[in-house]
Amino acid sequence: MSPQRAASEVVRRSLLSSELRWLMRLRWLAASLFLAVAVGECALSGWNSGGFVFGGLSLGLLGYAFLLGRAVRALGPSLPALHRFALFQLCMDLAFLSAFVVGTGGLGSPILGFFVFHMVFASLLLPRAWAYGTAGVAVVMLGVGIEVGGGLALGSEDLLRAAGWAVTLVMTVYLASRIAESLHRRELARLRKNRRLRQMARMLRAQQDALIQHEKMAAMGRLAAGVAHEINNPLSSMDGLLQLMERNPGPPRPGAVQALRDQVRRIHSTVRELTAFAHPDRGVREDVRLNEVVEGALKMLGYDHRIRRVRVERDLSSATGEAHVSPRALQQILMNLVLNALDAMERSESPVLTLRTRRDGAWRLIEVEDNGCGIGPEQLSHIFEPFFTTKPVGSGTGLGLSISMSLAREQGGGIEVASRVGEGTTFSIRVPGAGEPAPASDAARAGVMAGDGA
Repeated sequence: MSPQRAASEVVRRSLLSSELRWLMRLRWLAASLFLAVAVGECALSGWNSGGFVFGGLSLGLLGYAFLLGRAVRALGPSLPALHRFALFQLCMDLAFLSAFVVGTGGLGSPILGFFVFHMVFASLLLPRAWAYGTAGVAVVMLGVGIEVGGGLALGSEDLLRAAGWAVTLVMTVYLASRIAESLHRRELARLRKNRRLRQMARMLRAQQDALIQHEKMAAMGRLAAGVAHEINNPLSSMDGLLQLMERNPGPPRPGAVQALRDQVRRIHSTVRELTAFAHPDRGVREDVRLNEVVEGALKMLGYDHRIRRVRVERDLSSATGEAHVSPRALQQILMNLVLNALDAMERSESPVLTLRTRRDGAWRLIEVEDNGCGIGPEQLSHIFEPFFTTKPVGSGTGLGLSISMSLAREQGGGIEVASRVGEGTTFSIRVPGAGEPAPASDAARAGVMAGDGA
């Protein structure tokens, strides 16, 4: 079986199962209604034989509906099995209907019209040939029921009514089959489109994750020289101590072992920070102290040799409190923005990097401000677009700000930017506060850029 046909059969099984459950619920409703009518009839006219038979049939239909509900749990998932189960239900329903019709006046019974509903169900649940066969079964069952119920004398008017009823059943099957086939085709097409959309969404998600991981690796590559220096210093210190211990065998001097352990912890701490940052997932959202996330990002950025010539100013308000974010995602946003700021200040004589945190109602804000070259107004509206960069060719991927905006929006916030050419740029990261009500939509300026170029 081809994959397309297999997928089509899965969809048809799902639709048929749903329609069968709907029919079973409708049967419970009809049986309860018939029983209520029988009880009302008996209450008004006394417990005559007609009301007793009608009530007995209603109770029988309720019991049959209960048994079907138990049997459907053991039903196999194959399409032929579902078709056979549907045919069995419809034939049993037609038998009950025939008994109800015979007990309520034969061809003049008001229940006679219920056969039409079952022809519609047969068209929905069964192959077309089976649906026409169900119409024939209905005619035979009613004829047998009338014969067994007393052989009512049928005049020419009754015969015409019976013929019109039989034609009505066949026409109902014809029209309902055509409509059902069209609806099934549309539903199959819709479900296939939804499946393709889900597949495309998974592919886009995987590609976005790959881009985010690529940007992480690019950031780590830019920090590589500083990381090597950070690890090389304790290794050199350890090597010196070990050479000293080698030249002077015997018990190590006091403090030597502790010094070695301190240097090992220093290396381990550096590796742990890098490993946590390079982890491919984005972490889960939790309540974290915003100032601690900023300090952690600055500690990682300390490995970049360029930050040593920059005056870093911290304005971390203690009133900022906690935010409901993923620390890993927020740390990556901060690193992307600060690395961009370092690039912008490469030619500044007195580079200054300022990081601020503050509270703005239900929002928590982190501002990254530099006094670098700034961004022109014609470029400002494009900086969050993928692969757009103001850096020279080969100096940037053009993905850092786009990924940062995507990560910020995943946290329920966004990024704003204001810049003046020759004066510097300020990026504001806006994230929701911990334990705060959802920010109002008119105040949620996440992702909207505000800036002016001069």
